[in-house]
Amino acid sequence: MNDRPTANNWTPIIVLTALLVVFVGPIFGPGASYAKEALGVRGGAGLVVCLFTVLFAVLAAGTIRWVRTQGGSLTELGWGAPTRTSAVIGAVLFGVFWAAFNIMGYVHQVDSTANPMELSLLRVGTAIGGVIIACCEDLVGRGFIMNHLKKMGRGTWAQALISSAIFALYHSVWTLSVAGFIMGFVLALILAGFFVWGRRSLTPVVV
Repeated sequence: MNDRPTANNWTPIIVLTALLVVFVGPIFGPGASYAKEALGVRGGAGLVVCLFTVLFAVLAAGTIRWVRTQGGSLTELGWGAPTRTSAVIGAVLFGVFWAAFNIMGYVHQVDSTANPMELSLLRVGTAIGGVIIACCEDLVGRGFIMNHLKKMGRGTWAQALISSAIFALYHSVWTLSVAGFIMGFVLALILAGFFVWGRRSLTPVVV
């Protein structure tokens, strides 16, 4: 993207934030609870991953289309852009820790009978969906929002803080959870840090 400051065009960010809050946000709260009650833990988890995959794919596709109408490209959003090896290594170590933390949380709080080593169609499907979700969410949340703010002349810290606040908002607003907002904000801030550390490449963030 062109790095020269442009007019304060907040419209794309506001529209994208609204779409995330209205369509993605409910899945983190009432949607997930309803799916679990209606389909059980495993069926509910499968449905939630499917919904996330479809919605984030649609939002990412719409974002890419808009960026291209403005003369931009995927590379300028950070997709496939050159990065630092140190950022990738740091992201991998953090990813291992985060995955272990989530697995332990799932076993202890959601399904105590779950086997973390189980290999099933559901596990494979959710893993594939998780990869798609991560790529799309990071492309939108880091690649687009942070780079659009950069074009608007906002500094690196402002880009990180605003994108993290948006991430935390749609993850927690439907549950009205202050703790959820804080946790989401901190996680998003870490991801934004990897994005900047990796020379604004999505590779460390997606990893």
